[in-house]
Amino acid sequence: MIRIVITGAESSGKSSLTKHLGEVFELPYALEYARYYLEENGPEYDLEQLRIMSRLHLNYQQEKVPISTPCGIFDTDLINYKIWAEEVFGCCPAEVSTGIEQETSHVYLLCKPDLPWEPDPLRKNQHDTQRLYQRHLDEITRLKRPYELVEGCGRERMDNAEAALRRLL
Repeated sequence: MIRIVITGAESSGKSSLTKHLGEVFELPYALEYARYYLEENGPEYDLEQLRIMSRLHLNYQQEKVPISTPCGIFDTDLINYKIWAEEVFGCCPAEVSTGIEQETSHVYLLCKPDLPWEPDPLRKNQHDTQRLYQRHLDEITRLKRPYELVEGCGRERMDNAEAALRRLL
């Protein structure tokens, strides 16, 4: 079983790449659950709600890409929740940290923050994308998980992501 995780800072094209790669490679995919949750429940949250979101995120991923599926694509994983919790609340819930250690089937396409910022009511880190990108890279490296970088704009980014995914598979 392998899960390709599209990850990186806000506004780095993760959702578009997830959909694109799912269609091109004919793989099931799960978009970022937090967006659905926050759009339905409002943009305000506390640490307990973030913890609940992380649990619902895992359930949503399993619904969209069942465990029995040999290969699938995820728009973010628990690394995103860890960084998010640490950035906003200064700590990470234990179940998120433990969950990350258990996500051993994850390989990563890490999106460089080289796209123009797209405003969105749920995004808050326009001037911090490079630092957040580095946090993702550091965590993937710490876990010793395979990864490829994705960069470029438009069609070039899609082509680069396709080639990177082929290298991971």
